[in-house]
Amino acid sequence: MYKEPVTNVANLISNLRQMVNLGSARFRIYIKDVDANPADIRLRTGAEIIEKLPNVGREGETYLYHILNNYESLARHTVFLQADVHNPREFYPRIRDYFDPTRTGMLSLGFSGNACDCQNCSDRFNWTDTSHTFPSIHGRIYNSTPCTDILLSYKGQFVVSAKRIRGINKEIYHDLREAFFNQSNRAHKQEFWQGEEDSMSNPVFGHTIERIWNLLFQCGGMDVTWKCPTLLSGWRIGGTIADCQCFDE
Repeated sequence: MYKEPVTNVANLISNLRQMVNLGSARFRIYIKDVDANPADIRLRTGAEIIEKLPNVGREGETYLYHILNNYESLARHTVFLQADVHNPREFYPRIRDYFDPTRTGMLSLGFSGNACDCQNCSDRFNWTDTSHTFPSIHGRIYNSTPCTDILLSYKGQFVVSAKRIRGINKEIYHDLREAFFNQSNRAHKQEFWQGEEDSMSNPVFGHTIERIWNLLFQCGGMDVTWKCPTLLSGWRIGGTIADCQCFDE
């Protein structure tokens, strides 16, 4: 949360609490607005935990912070969301129809079906992996396994299990978060800005992190790319809830 209207955030939490498959959820709000009043926001939203963080690194840094700071005590599933969810009309049906509290490993709640060539990763939104983060992280996760096609995630909204989060070396999360805070890191070099302005609160590197969650949570199978319907269509003929996610064993 940054400066989103508190009423809107309270409505989001209320809507999620009413969903059958999120009935036991606890809510934690990270606030990146220095002027915010945590006690007031907690009272008005009903969130169990409110925590202030420096306004650095967009939502990606916040998610990495949560993973690192709660690594040993993660909930069985965590729903990572920005305070102003994208495509709310389609977002709620997607989580209602596909999230399975017993099997879900990684379920993206953003645009579906976009993949890229790992070595030259880019998409139709004018983003390119100029920092070559995707092949570097793939190599750290899968060692010598060739890095070919990668499934991208969007909008910074997804559900992931603790098992998936802990499925890779914790140092990977640490190094990605460090890239946000260390201004000498290559992620902040001008050659990687792609024509945009880079700042600590809104780093260009944040767009790369937005897209890398499927890789981090070991859910890059191409079956998900072609089987998962668009958010607008919601379901495909003959489809199952396995179409848009990776299950834990």
